[in-house]
Amino acid sequence: MNIKLFPFLTNETLVASVFGDSLWLNDEEIDLSAIPEGYRLPASAIDSPWLSASDPIERVGGVISLTLKFPVTWDSPDALRIPPEPIVLAITRGDVRFPSAEPRKLETTVTPQV
Repeated sequence: MNIKLFPFLTNETLVASVFGDSLWLNDEEIDLSAIPEGYRLPASAIDSPWLSASDPIERVGGVISLTLKFPVTWDSPDALRIPPEPIVLAITRGDVRFPSAEPRKLETTVTPQV
């Protein structure tokens, strides 16, 4: 499964897994096995707030491709909030390992008082 990430400003969390043609999003299964080879399905046809309605779900060459809303915050790294190229994860089975959207920690230097 090819999962394109669409940065989405939210404080919610997303946990995803792939098992065959099923995508699990926060413990909810989305069975995509009915999508035939070469067909597209509007993401709006599936009731999930995590699927981006701007891109269809499709199967090409036996691989399902879709776009997920990827949770980021205002202080997540720029490369995730405004990626120069789309971030696409290729997952065959198991947990989806999203890039860390945790804010960068600023290093502070403490000057000793004399």
